[in-house]
Amino acid sequence: MNTKNLSLVAAKALPALSGSSLTYNPEKNVFLTLGYTSAAGNNYYKAIRFSDRLAVYFHIGEGYYYTFLNGISLFAWNGQKANLIAQKFWGGCNWQIFSESFAKAECVKMLKDYLASQAKAMGTVVDEQALLEFSQQMVNATYQKQIA
Repeated sequence: MNTKNLSLVAAKALPALSGSSLTYNPEKNVFLTLGYTSAAGNNYYKAIRFSDRLAVYFHIGEGYYYTFLNGISLFAWNGQKANLIAQKFWGGCNWQIFSESFAKAECVKMLKDYLASQAKAMGTVVDEQALLEFSQQMVNATYQKQIA
């Protein structure tokens, strides 16, 4: 699948991207939305990674000196569309300088917590380590090259 086709599929399948212009950064293996610049001169946009089962949106802010991770949204496919399953935002005194390893670890934790809550709601007991390993596999899949 070429970049143009994958961008079109992503824009139609992921509800938060409707109306957004997507570009693909092959070096980082990430899709980027068209951002905006605030009155203070900071740039804001989403960096998106996805697999066949999960989409990860990093809400990014670029200031004068740092790139910030303002939030993460996780979407899962239900066969028809993407559904928001977890979201976390940082702000105020809790801001985070963007780090790929921190962002990935937070995604794994968010997905593990979501799956644990789903298991509990179903009255099922699932081993914590199994949840962690499965979550790591799911998040790692979003880091795999989607485009040749």
